[in-house]
Parts: sequence; structure tokens; C-alpha cells
Amino acid sequence: MKVFEWDDLRIFLAILRGRSVRAASKLLNVSHSTVSRRLQAMEEQIGIKLFVRQPEGFVLTKVGEAMVERAEHIESEFLSLEREVFGRDAMLSGPVRISAPPLLAQHLLMPILAEFTELYPEIEIDMDATFDVADLRRRNADIAIRFQVSPDENLISHRLPDFASSIYATPDYIATHSFSDPNPTARWIVLGGREVLSHWRQDSPHAGCKVQHVVSDMQVHFNAVKASMGFGHLFCFLADEEPELVRLPDAGSNKTITAWAVTHPDLVSTERVRVCVRFLVESLQKQESRICGIVAK
Repeated sequence: MKVFEWDDLRIFLAILRGRSVRAASKLLNVSHSTVSRRLQAMEEQIGIKLFVRQPEGFVLTKVGEAMVERAEHIESEFLSLEREVFGRDAMLSGPVRISAPPLLAQHLLMPILAEFTELYPEIEIDMDATFDVADLRRRNADIAIRFQVSPDENLISHRLPDFASSIYATPDYIATHSFSDPNPTARWIVLGGREVLSHWRQDSPHAGCKVQHVVSDMQVHFNAVKASMGFGHLFCFLADEEPELVRLPDAGSNKTITAWAVTHPDLVSTERVRVCVRFLVESLQKQESRICGIVAK
């Protein structure tokens, strides 16, 4: 009987985590047909089904359940070996994968990375602008920018300036709406959901204003406030530089979010990753006043 190869186990684990062939193909960046074909070959090889298809997705059989622990152990060893080999690469050339929230990637990191690539033209930047948490252990990214109170103790973490937000609207919206009357006409625009704003709203001078609009994307949220659809909490580094927006006169103190740049310990000796994360951190620290919302219009 043919012995499983590492690629077989990668397919098996991707289907386990994605619960479908389509999700597994996305995780592995291969075609849908490749995943289906490899799964079928594995099951024909041992003569037993590893998954059964249920309405909620692929579910492990007893044989599949017995494989999980060993497959994950092999994966852990293989990834550790891969990181160790990659970590010995001291060349200032090749790819560096970076994961960051979309608004930061677009408005803060791109100018910094443009300057970085002028200094290191042989380094290739692979930017994933996403809110998904990149798995550094599996090298979904080499560097990740994360908003969290404290970093993962298993990663190498670099503290970034705290990202401040305040309450903004257009001057025209402020002039034509009341914010503190018994029946205020101004309306909140919420990012994410009504419950997300609840604690910040109650702490603001405008708790009496109703929520009218809800959006799921930071850039859309910013554009909605800029279009005078209402008022809302925006990152200071972005809104303070927008001439069509101003902070509400009684916005109160800024809200802050702790941020980190993190890398995996096995990549500490990879020169291009080490140089890139240091450049990012130093560049962002130079913009501390802007990020912390200290300099306002």
C-alpha cells in the first residue's frame, strides 16, 4: 500500500479545518478539483472513507478522527523544519508576507513600504490586507499588525503607538443637526453592529443620539461620515487629515486601541524579515503624534 505523502496530509487537514472542498482549496491556494482528486485518492488508497458529507459540511469518520492527532503532529514538525530553514536565510532579497487591517495597509503602510522597497529593491512585499488573524506558525504571514491588549507570548512582539479614534462629522452636518437637545436630530453611523458602539456611545456626550446606519467596512464607514450621512468614531490618523471632516467640539477624550507588530521566533535570523519589521516599527513610531491623535485640526 502506498504511504501517505505530506501533501496528502495537508489536504486532509485543510478539509478538516475548512469543512468543505471549496474552503480547503482556498486555504491551500489550489484548485477545487485538485482537493477533490487527492481526497478521493487517499480514500481509495486505504479503502475507507475519511469524511462524510453532512448539511453542515464535511464530518470526520472514525478512521478520520484517528488520523487527526498524528497528522497535526507531522504538520507541526514539518512547519518547524520549514521555518528553521527559512530562518537561516540572511539575504536581503525574496518575499516578505505582511498581514494588516485594510485601512492601515492602505493609508499607513503603503507609503512606508514604498520607501522600504526603494532601499531594498530585491525584497518582494506580499501584502494581505485583512482582518483575519494570520497564522504565523503556518507562515500565512511573516509579519502581522494586530490590535490586541497583549501579544501572544509565543511570538516576538513590537509595541506600536496606540491607535486613537475620536468622533467626527462634516462641518455642514454639525451646522444642520442638533446633538444634545431633548430630541437630537444627529444620527450615529456604526461600524460592525449596533452592539459594538453601545459602550462607547454611552460614554460619549451624544448618548441620546440614535443609530441610523450600520456598515461593516472601515473605509465605507469613513466615506459614509464624509458624505454627511451621520457622525461616528473614526481613526484620528485618517480623519484628522481629511479636510471635509472635523472632530465634534464636545467629542470628549480619544478612545485608543493597543497595536503590535508580531513575527514568529523562528524567523528572527531571517535578515529580510528582521529588517522589514524594524523599518515598519520605527516608521510607525515616528508617526506617533498622528496615530495617537495628538495633532488635530
